Amino acid sequence: MAETKADQLSRLWDEFMALPFPRGFYRREPEGTCMVSLDTALAGCVASAMEGPLDEWRQGVLRKETAVLGNVLPSIGDDAYASKYFALLHEMGVLAAKVDSARRRGES
Repeated sequence: MAETKADQLSRLWDEFMALPFPRGFYRREPEGTCMVSLDTALAGCVASAMEGPLDEWRQGVLRKETAVLGNVLPSIGDDAYASKYFALLHEMGVLAAKVDSARRRGES
Protein backbone atom coordinates (compact mmCIF):
# COMPACT_ATOMS: atom_id res chain seq x y z
CA MET A 1 0.00 0.00 0.00
CA ALA A 2 1.32 3.44 -0.93
CA GLU A 3 2.29 5.84 1.80
CA THR A 4 -0.05 8.84 2.00
CA LYS A 5 1.34 12.36 2.23
CA ALA A 6 0.07 12.54 5.82
CA ASP A 7 1.85 9.29 6.67
CA GLN A 8 5.02 10.55 5.00
CA LEU A 9 4.79 13.79 6.97
CA SER A 10 4.38 11.85 10.21
CA ARG A 11 7.40 9.69 9.39
CA LEU A 12 9.53 12.73 8.55
CA TRP A 13 8.37 14.42 11.75
CA ASP A 14 9.55 11.45 13.82
CA GLU A 15 12.92 11.58 12.06
CA PHE A 16 13.16 15.34 12.59
CA MET A 17 12.28 15.17 16.27
CA ALA A 18 15.20 12.79 16.86
CA LEU A 19 17.66 15.41 15.56
CA PRO A 20 19.06 18.10 17.86
CA PHE A 21 19.04 21.66 16.60
CA PRO A 22 22.37 22.44 14.90
CA ARG A 23 24.58 23.88 17.61
CA GLY A 24 26.29 26.46 15.43
CA PHE A 25 22.99 28.01 14.39
CA TYR A 26 21.86 29.39 17.73
CA ARG A 27 23.68 32.60 16.82
CA ARG A 28 24.36 32.21 13.13
CA GLU A 29 21.91 34.15 10.99
CA PRO A 30 22.46 33.32 7.33
CA GLU A 31 21.07 36.04 5.06
CA GLY A 32 19.90 37.83 8.23
CA THR A 33 17.53 34.99 9.16
CA CYS A 34 17.26 33.90 12.79
CA MET A 35 17.32 30.15 12.37
CA VAL A 36 15.99 29.50 15.87
CA SER A 37 12.86 31.57 15.19
CA LEU A 38 12.45 30.06 11.74
CA ASP A 39 12.77 26.54 13.16
CA THR A 40 10.24 27.24 15.90
CA ALA A 41 7.67 28.83 13.59
CA LEU A 42 7.98 26.29 10.80
CA ALA A 43 8.05 23.23 13.06
CA GLY A 44 5.01 24.58 14.92
CA CYS A 45 3.07 24.93 11.67
CA VAL A 46 4.08 21.45 10.56
CA ALA A 47 2.92 19.99 13.88
CA SER A 48 -0.38 21.87 13.57
CA ALA A 49 -0.86 20.64 9.99
CA MET A 50 -0.49 17.06 11.20
CA GLU A 51 -3.37 17.61 13.63
CA GLY A 52 -5.89 19.25 11.32
CA PRO A 53 -6.56 22.15 8.98
CA LEU A 54 -4.44 25.23 9.46
CA ASP A 55 -6.04 28.58 10.09
CA GLU A 56 -5.21 31.43 7.70
CA TRP A 57 -2.47 32.81 9.92
CA ARG A 58 -0.63 29.47 10.14
CA GLN A 59 -1.05 28.91 6.40
CA GLY A 60 0.68 32.23 5.83
CA VAL A 61 3.47 31.47 8.30
CA LEU A 62 3.97 28.05 6.73
CA ARG A 63 4.24 29.51 3.21
CA LYS A 64 6.49 32.38 4.28
CA GLU A 65 8.90 30.41 6.45
CA THR A 66 9.16 27.53 3.95
CA ALA A 67 10.07 30.04 1.24
CA VAL A 68 12.59 31.82 3.49
CA LEU A 69 14.21 28.51 4.41
CA GLY A 70 14.36 27.49 0.75
CA ASN A 71 16.25 30.70 0.01
CA VAL A 72 18.63 30.27 2.96
CA LEU A 73 19.49 26.58 2.39
CA PRO A 74 22.25 27.22 -0.18
CA SER A 75 24.08 29.54 2.21
CA ILE A 76 24.40 26.89 4.93
CA GLY A 77 25.97 24.26 2.70
CA ASP A 78 29.25 24.55 4.59
CA ASP A 79 27.72 22.64 7.52
CA ALA A 80 26.66 19.12 6.49
CA TYR A 81 24.63 18.43 9.62
CA ALA A 82 22.78 21.76 9.51
CA SER A 83 22.13 21.27 5.80
CA LYS A 84 20.53 17.88 6.53
CA TYR A 85 18.51 19.25 9.45
CA PHE A 86 17.17 22.30 7.63
CA ALA A 87 16.59 20.42 4.36
CA LEU A 88 14.39 18.01 6.31
CA LEU A 89 12.55 20.92 7.92
CA HIS A 90 12.04 22.47 4.48
CA GLU A 91 10.78 19.18 3.05
CA MET A 92 8.30 18.92 5.91
CA GLY A 93 7.11 22.49 5.32
CA VAL A 94 6.44 21.77 1.65
CA LEU A 95 4.70 18.51 2.49
CA ALA A 96 2.65 20.06 5.31
CA ALA A 97 1.31 22.65 2.86
CA LYS A 98 0.30 19.85 0.48
CA VAL A 99 -1.36 17.86 3.27
CA ASP A 100 -3.25 20.95 4.44
CA SER A 101 -4.33 21.83 0.91
CA ALA A 102 -5.52 18.27 0.22
CA ARG A 103 -7.43 18.24 3.50
CA ARG A 104 -9.21 21.46 2.54
CA ARG A 105 -10.20 19.93 -0.80
CA GLY A 106 -11.59 16.90 1.01
CA GLU A 107 -8.84 14.55 -0.15
CA SER A 108 -6.90 12.25 2.14
